[in-house]
Amino acid sequence: MRPLILRVGLLLMGIGLLGGAVGTVLVASFKAIDEQVGTNGSAAAAVLGIGLIVAAINPSGSVAWVRAGILYGLVVLVFEIVSALSHKGFHLGPVIFGLAFTLLLIASYPERKKLLPDRPSAATEAEPARSEPDEVREPEKAS
Repeated sequence: MRPLILRVGLLLMGIGLLGGAVGTVLVASFKAIDEQVGTNGSAAAAVLGIGLIVAAINPSGSVAWVRAGILYGLVVLVFEIVSALSHKGFHLGPVIFGLAFTLLLIASYPERKKLLPDRPSAATEAEPARSEPDEVREPEKAS
């Protein structure tokens, strides 16, 4: 039950944050999500920034935060393009900052293959991992 609650919570939080972001760039009617729910863009940026600072201590152990940092640069580019197409202006500074650090993170990450998540096969998803082999162990002999 807890994994389901976790998934639903992550999904709802993600929808709320994404809805607030869309409201600031594209659909004015979504702006209420950012104001009413409280998905403040500055707070979301602070969370990403804190995560990246923590990941700087051990980047190999924090691959999810490194992936988020890489994704940030790509999302900023998309947001600025959509903003320009919506006649709200294009800001070059965030695009340069985002893409420069995206490229830096990709180029400097020690194990680039880990940046792309492994896709488990259908057999792996259906069958849970076992920690012990199926063979029967002999009981220990008392001496």
